[in-house]
Amino acid sequence: MRALQRRLSNAFVAIQARYGRSARAHNMHARGPAHAFAGQLHQQVRAPSADLARSFRYFADQSLVGVYMLRSDGAVLHANDKMANMLGYDRAADVIGLHIASLTAPEDLALLEENLQARLSGAEEHVRYTHRILSRDGTRRWVEVHGSVCQYDGGTALVEMALDVNQKVQSEWQSRLADRVFESTSEGILITDAEFRILAVNPAFTRITGYHPEEAMDKRSRMMTGPGAQAEINRGMLQRLASDGHWQGEMKDRRKDGSWYPAWLSISAIRDNQGGITNYVGVFTDNTIRKEAENKLAFLADHDSLTGLLNRSSLMRIFAQQIEAAQTAGETLVLFFIDLDRFKTVNDTLGHHAGDQLLVAAAERLREQLRPDDVLARFGGDEFVVILGGSPPQEMISAIAQRLINSILRPFVINGHEMFISASIGSAAYPEHGEDAIAILKNADIAMYHAKERGKNAFQLFSKEMSNHALEQMLLENSLRHAIERKEFELYYQPQFSALDGAICGAEALIRWRHPTRGLVAPGMFITLAEQTGLIVPLGAWVLREACRQGKAWLDRGYQFGRIAVNLSPRQFSSDDLLSTIDNALGQSGLPSAMLELEITEGAIMQNPQEAVVLLKRMRQLGVTISVDDFGTGYSSLASLKQYPLDTLKIDRSFVKGIPADADDVAITEAIIAVAHKLHLQVVAEGVESQEQHDFLRAAGCDIVQGYLHSKPLSAGDIEARWYLGGAQAEI
Repeated sequence: MRALQRRLSNAFVAIQARYGRSARAHNMHARGPAHAFAGQLHQQVRAPSADLARSFRYFADQSLVGVYMLRSDGAVLHANDKMANMLGYDRAADVIGLHIASLTAPEDLALLEENLQARLSGAEEHVRYTHRILSRDGTRRWVEVHGSVCQYDGGTALVEMALDVNQKVQSEWQSRLADRVFESTSEGILITDAEFRILAVNPAFTRITGYHPEEAMDKRSRMMTGPGAQAEINRGMLQRLASDGHWQGEMKDRRKDGSWYPAWLSISAIRDNQGGITNYVGVFTDNTIRKEAENKLAFLADHDSLTGLLNRSSLMRIFAQQIEAAQTAGETLVLFFIDLDRFKTVNDTLGHHAGDQLLVAAAERLREQLRPDDVLARFGGDEFVVILGGSPPQEMISAIAQRLINSILRPFVINGHEMFISASIGSAAYPEHGEDAIAILKNADIAMYHAKERGKNAFQLFSKEMSNHALEQMLLENSLRHAIERKEFELYYQPQFSALDGAICGAEALIRWRHPTRGLVAPGMFITLAEQTGLIVPLGAWVLREACRQGKAWLDRGYQFGRIAVNLSPRQFSSDDLLSTIDNALGQSGLPSAMLELEITEGAIMQNPQEAVVLLKRMRQLGVTISVDDFGTGYSSLASLKQYPLDTLKIDRSFVKGIPADADDVAITEAIIAVAHKLHLQVVAEGVESQEQHDFLRAAGCDIVQGYLHSKPLSAGDIEARWYLGGAQAEI
């Protein structure tokens, strides 16, 4: 029992050390439950008593501090109600017999075991540690344990007092967390007094401003008390802080090195119990990156990302504003619509990256030729727009346009490659050619296309006749898109004759458009439009099917006509489904493939000679014959013909027209015929309109002639009417 007295006395000493006062020297009730229990316990352990256990229970029950006694195996011998309540039990009796491990949070069991063993082994007489107890409902609660070891009832016992420090630990943890946030946050934080003198700053403050804490302490915050233009911001800020207790906004601040930066600042006022402001807490960020991003987005909203010029939307807005100003001032405006000629070739041959570099260089050249007040924008693709203000005279308009054209004509060097392009420019003026931006832009675009039709690299002023022509083309295009499904097309055939004996050798299929209101439309009116719109591909497929069908029908009726010749446009020749289109036309009609001749222009072959060789060989594998049309007008030479699998060569009508009077045309024609025969090619001369031309061609060895001298293009019915029934040769 004396050992227990000694251990309880030690526990009193621990309590006394914990609170720093003598429990005996003060009123116990005035110093709180821990002091009260410690004082009473101290007196009891010194009083002679035979029943210390009863005294222990008595004083434990009177205490507001958790008290319990453990056997050496960790089972609870005694506990007071306070301890039971801390563990979530109603009575101390509910705790008796439970093992201390079941009353301890699992994560702290190692710490518990360490302190129990330290006393049981004799290494420590008294321990003090903090851990989490496990309540009946599973919640955890922090307690500070003071424990001793003693002999009790013939064995070893452990006496412990548990002080509830849960609120204190959580407060300390929250304080440490706040300190951690204060130290590690990326936002600058400063705390000031009511006069804006800085009391504390965090590391981010130093990182953003360049000022170290010792340099900032006791200084008035410039962000909160800035002079000059910022003073007005500060006055409004102070008013909001006084009324609402919070303010946020953007302001300029200066770093230690003198550089300015945009700061986004949020300030809160701290008030005392009487409502007076005692401190301010400011949180700020360096807004430079966000401002740069905003400025970049604002720039990209109005500018082309590649060239840096104004984009289409900003151009239209600015042009509308200039028209309004010009209307008020009685001035005129001039708009140029610029398109780069042959730009697609650069993209196709060197790639889009080289094309982008060319656009940037071209934009810079255009900018160099303009006045400071002129507007330059990239309208899209390889199209640019220029606005000339200030009522420029006609001679100035023409001079600027020519300077722009000449600047583009100079060679460009991109990735070591020298490139040559040109520019076509169309021009329209306000108010002469339109009253709003859209109308003027449309008319300038129309003028630009007329400049291209004149051979490109040209400047063209808008006229009303151009608008009428453009409208006509638009209406024609709309009709053209429905013409196939409405079956408005038909084929005419121009017979081809042997130059030697006049026998029919073939017939060239020529398309005609029978428009419901315009009547018969010649190919020159719509073929180019079909090429531009891509409609030439389905239109060419229809011609191929119809020509094969008609040829098979003539063959079935016994008409001998040689071969049906069908022209392939350059766009059709480069389409991916050309071979299947030819095969389907032959298969559906039943026409023998040897009776189909496909005419391809020299220019279509020369666009990509290597691919053309492969495609022509595959066409030959289908069994058809192949003819080169308009030979002599392209870029190929007679020597280059040997690489292509050809059957026929057609001399262009431009050479036939001059014979036999023009010596050059005579020499060229004779050379073509001679070399073609050396290459085992048949020669067809088209555009034969006189007997002299026919006689010369026959004498020069030309195989086949075609032209108005012998027959104009005829409908299928007219062709049949000029044949003898039973397949006799025609006398045409």
